Amino acid sequence: MFALLSLAVYIESTANVSSSEFLYTNPNDGDRVVRRYLANMVKHDGFKKLKAGNIGTHSIRKGAATYATRSGISKGFVNRRGGWRTRKGVVDIYIDNTQSYPDAKTAAVLTGPAGPCFYTLRPGIGGVTTEFLVDQVAPTVKQVMGESIAATLALPLLWVALESSEAYEYALLPSKLQQKNLRAFANVGGNHALNPVVREEFCVTGDGSQLNLVVIDSCGNPDQPNNLAASPSHNVYPDSALGGEGSRREFAALYSQIGAGRRHTTEVLNEVLRLRRESQRELQKIQAILKRIAMQPAFRRNVNTQDIAATPPNPSTHQASTAVLSKRPKDLFELWHEYQIGCGDLKAAKDFTAIERGANKFAFSRRKVF
Repeated sequence: MFALLSLAVYIESTANVSSSEFLYTNPNDGDRVVRRYLANMVKHDGFKKLKAGNIGTHSIRKGAATYATRSGISKGFVNRRGGWRTRKGVVDIYIDNTQSYPDAKTAAVLTGPAGPCFYTLRPGIGGVTTEFLVDQVAPTVKQVMGESIAATLALPLLWVALESSEAYEYALLPSKLQQKNLRAFANVGGNHALNPVVREEFCVTGDGSQLNLVVIDSCGNPDQPNNLAASPSHNVYPDSALGGEGSRREFAALYSQIGAGRRHTTEVLNEVLRLRRESQRELQKIQAILKRIAMQPAFRRNVNTQDIAATPPNPSTHQASTAVLSKRPKDLFELWHEYQIGCGDLKAAKDFTAIERGANKFAFSRRKVF
């Protein structure tokens, strides 16, 4: 839950982090700087150990692996997430150790009891733009990592600045950094009573290389808190209720998928109803046109089909044939047929008028000589 938030707080709170391209500002002795930060963390009064004894960097890595395995993650998934190889064999060289689903599944468990989440802007909030986030909320992150990463890390910074501190056992944000973000948000016309950033939980599902992130819809239960860590009654230690929270999140993801399926079905039904209304409207137009045609005055008479069949055709009613002669008849039969009957739909040559013979003077004169 607080991986992005912790990184953003560290970068914005460290004075000389922007003077170096390295995260811990010491390229020659980075391990010593890391040890110093870890020592300050474990010696803090808010840090609670479950077992007595010394704690080092190896213990921190071991604690993450132990937490993951106790939460139901297999050993193979833990090895893939940690980048560890069990044996130096051929299979460890050629096997794909960067599969999306095993890595995301293990990372989701390591986020803690609150689970993984998205930080998104609430729709309809004016003033909270990308320029405001990268220039006012996370300017140091922009100098160190660029504008795109600054826009991502600024969302948890702004979210936690407007969260109520009474819901947590310890401060999530230094007071100086929180006051700076609150003043910047107030300068753009923001209301402190409404958090512009929404934290959306999601569940990791998939198989093999296919990864699906199912957003858990909490709109159906308005009494549900924004996150589980906000409730003091939840025990956040690794040895307590590891499987129960994972099962609750899986059921919540299942309910979200069911709700998404219902919404999709509703959208399909609405589209079907819309198409039905349009088709009915078109049918009504066609019926109105047919009614107008039926109401128009016109002469109508009943015709007997038998009388039509018995009546001989009248040549005068047919369309006059075209008076054209072919240029080169192939044989005498075709020439005789053209003169007596006519080739195709053309008029017979013997029925040509003087005007038609004049139009075909050259071809008709040759046939007359022949």
